[in-house]
Amino acid sequence: MHHHLDVYAYQNRLRPIAPVQKFGFAIVVLMIALVVHPIPQFLIMVWLAVWTIAYARIPAPVYFQLLAVAGIFLLTSIPALVLNAVAIDQIAAIQNDELQGVAIGSGYLFISRSGIIQAFQIAMRSLSCTSCLLFILFTIPFTDLLNLFRQLRVPTLITELLLLMYRFVFLFFDVVTELQFAQQARGGYRTRKRWMHSVGLLISQLLVRSLHHYRDFSLALNARGFNGTFEVYSTQKHYYSKRYAIESVLGCVGLLILEFR
Repeated sequence: MHHHLDVYAYQNRLRPIAPVQKFGFAIVVLMIALVVHPIPQFLIMVWLAVWTIAYARIPAPVYFQLLAVAGIFLLTSIPALVLNAVAIDQIAAIQNDELQGVAIGSGYLFISRSGIIQAFQIAMRSLSCTSCLLFILFTIPFTDLLNLFRQLRVPTLITELLLLMYRFVFLFFDVVTELQFAQQARGGYRTRKRWMHSVGLLISQLLVRSLHHYRDFSLALNARGFNGTFEVYSTQKHYYSKRYAIESVLGCVGLLILEFR
């Protein structure tokens, strides 16, 4: 997946636009998404989808697939917000908040109206913020992002940690993918028993293979004269787009007017 993400980041239609303009736009919209209500947040999701899919020409299935991944993680937290429990003698106190419930022993488990509203608000805020981060991910290559952070005087330690995390998180997934392919080729995961056995082997081999890749990475850096600082180089010429800047300003002002009218 990360190779595809890199390809999209390098080949999207917004690549020539200055990274600082795109990054600044995404951060401003992100700040707005954190403070506004669900309706402007929904409009932010639609607006960022237009920027990413229509303007940057990122395939819609890829964009919504990543957004759905964030949504799945979000769904795991919903039950904790929606479901509440009280003692059976306190049912009268929650009648206005209860949507549906069931008695379990001396307790009463119920679906909370306020919990549903809170879960909906959190979901909208999370998805709108995720849309902003996906816009950065799809339209700014990581090398440009690192150069931008250095221009913004972000400490070198942080930028290099970001680079290492970016490299090794996806290296980890590469190792998992290779091991799974090898196991499936040998008949793994076909039955429940073999699935458990295959997962155990995968976990036991994962650390060993990851350390081998890390050693190869370190040797490659040393062979290239690594002096403690990662240098990135980009030949892409950037420009500031007046048309996108105008749309950005008008859109942000419109969202704030909608929120505070």
